[in-house]
Amino acid sequence: MKGKLKKSFFLLFGIATIAMVSGYLMWNKPHKNVKDSNGIKITAIDLYNIFTTDSIRARSKYLNAIVLVSGEVEKVLRNQQNQQVILLKTNTRGSSVNCTLEENSNNIKIGDSILVKGICSGYISGDDEMELPGDVFLIRCYCSIIKPGL
Repeated sequence: MKGKLKKSFFLLFGIATIAMVSGYLMWNKPHKNVKDSNGIKITAIDLYNIFTTDSIRARSKYLNAIVLVSGEVEKVLRNQQNQQVILLKTNTRGSSVNCTLEENSNNIKIGDSILVKGICSGYISGDDEMELPGDVFLIRCYCSIIKPGL
C-alpha cells in the first residue's frame, strides 16, 4: 500500500512541476518584435475580403501573424487608452481595417495612402439586423506614409 501511495505522490509531483515550468515559460515568453519584423504583404481591401469570405483560411494565415497592410486612411482617432487608431478603407461601406498604433503619428491624415505593420488579432462581425458590418483588427501597429510615385 505504501508503495502505491509513494508512486502516486511522485507522479503528482512530477505533473505539478511540469505544469509550473510550462506556465512560467509561457508567462515569460518574449513579445513579437513587430517593428523590425517582416510582415505578410496585403491590401486592406483584400485582408477584409478574405476574413468575410473565407474565415477559416484567413484565420489560419493571418491570425496572430505580423502583416504589412497598405490602404487609404478613412479616419484617425483615439481610443479610451488615448492610443492613436487609424481606420483603413475597405470596399464595404461602414467597415474598416482598425489599426491601433504603438507610437503616435501626427502627420497621418484622412485620404493618405499608408503602410501599417501590426499583429492581426482577427475579425469581429457586426450586426446583420442593424446592417452594421464588422472590422478586421490590427494591434501593436507602426505606420508610414506611401509617397506618390514609389
